[in-house]
Amino acid sequence: MSLILTISSVGFAGYMFTASFFIYLITLFSWEKVIPQLLSSRVLAALLISVSSSFIVAVLAVLVGVPFAYFLTHREFRFKSTLETLMVDLPQTFPPVTVGLVYLLMLGPGSPVNLAFTYVAVVIAKFYVSSPFMVGFAARRFREVKARGFDLIARSLGADTRHLLFRIVLPMSKRDLLAGFSLTWARAMGELGATMIFAGIIPWKTEVIPTLVFNVAQTEPNTAIAAAVLAETLSIVALISLRRGVKERR
Repeated sequence: MSLILTISSVGFAGYMFTASFFIYLITLFSWEKVIPQLLSSRVLAALLISVSSSFIVAVLAVLVGVPFAYFLTHREFRFKSTLETLMVDLPQTFPPVTVGLVYLLMLGPGSPVNLAFTYVAVVIAKFYVSSPFMVGFAARRFREVKARGFDLIARSLGADTRHLLFRIVLPMSKRDLLAGFSLTWARAMGELGATMIFAGIIPWKTEVIPTLVFNVAQTEPNTAIAAAVLAETLSIVALISLRRGVKERR
C-alpha cells in the first residue's frame, strides 16, 4: 500500500510540475526568439493591464468581501447557506464565458450603460470570478475566531461591532486575509473567458496576458510564450512571497 501511495504521489507531482514549468523549458530552447518579445510594447501593455486590473479587483474584493464575510459569520437568517453557495461557491464553478456573455448582455451595446470593450469591463469580468476567494478565506477565518469565543468576550466587555471588527477580528485574521488577497489577485491574472467575451481583445486597451496568449498562440508563438512566462513568473513570485510572509507571521 505504501508503494502504491508513493507511486501515485510521484506521478501526480510529476504531472503537475511538467504542466507548470514546461513553458520555461521551451523558453530556454528558444530564448533568442522569445527574449526580445518580453520587451515588446504589446506584451508590456497587456502585462500592465493585467497587473493593474487584477490589483484593483483584489482591493475591491477586500473592501466588499470582508464586510460580507463578517455578515455571513455573525448574522443568522434563513437560507444563509444557500446565499453563501451562490456568492462564494457558484462563481468559482460558473463557466467564465457564460459570465462574460451575461455582462455583455447586461452592460454591453444596447444596454443603458455600455461598458463593453473597456478597461472597466476587464475589472468587472475579473471581479466576479476572483472575489469569492477573498470572501471564502475571510469567512473561514472569522468563523474560527468566533468559535474560540473572542466575540462573546469582547461583547461582554462592551465592545461594539466596529471595535470587534477592527481591534479583534481583523488583527487576528491578517494571515488569511493576505492569502485571500494574493489568491484573488492570482486568479484575476489568469482569467480568460469572461474578460474575452465582455472586454474583448483590443491591444493596448483591454488585452490582458491570457487573451494575448489566446489570440497569438497560433500566429505568433514566441509572443505567446513570452507573455505566458511573464504571467506565470509573477504568479509564482506572489504565491512564494505569500507563503514566506505567512510563515514569518506564525
